[in-house]
Amino acid sequence: MKCPSIIIFISLFFLSCTEKKKVFDSFDYTFSGSFSEDYSVKLTQSDTVYIVYHWIGRSFNDSISRPKENTNYYGVLNSEERIKLFNYIEKVNLFRYKSEYFENYFDGSCYGINIKKDSKSKTVFIHSHKAPKEIDSISIWINNIKQKLTLKETKKELFYESAKVTLPPLPPPPPPLPLNKQ
Repeated sequence: MKCPSIIIFISLFFLSCTEKKKVFDSFDYTFSGSFSEDYSVKLTQSDTVYIVYHWIGRSFNDSISRPKENTNYYGVLNSEERIKLFNYIEKVNLFRYKSEYFENYFDGSCYGINIKKDSKSKTVFIHSHKAPKEIDSISIWINNIKQKLTLKETKKELFYESAKVTLPPLPPPPPPLPLNKQ
């Protein structure tokens, strides 16, 4: 009778030791809309999602409006959404796409996706109506998830690689004022 329990124990041991396959080491997404909002999203290996709103077109200077510009938030994905999104990101394999899909038109929206896995890193920039549907689907999926998240403010500062291709750089600081000599 001891034999079946040993087999079960060994099976459970090996199942618990199998390493969970990582879809990415790092994944972030930045969206920039001419008249709506600019935000960045960072997915983690867990269920935590980080979001920073860089600019909100409908922002009000009051203490009630949420979310606020230049404020970091986090939310928690439900496990079903997380699994579906991660499986889709793995299936799409962003490494096989071009780094830029660009059409020269004014306004509209653009987004960037940065993924790092193992020793590879890839940033894809989209400002085009002719982007691959698979990449657009990731963007739509992330935006839909962002809308559903219950956000809580955090002081955690994160770097979003995708923001480098979508957001304009900050202007340099003004030169120092000349000193008055009397």
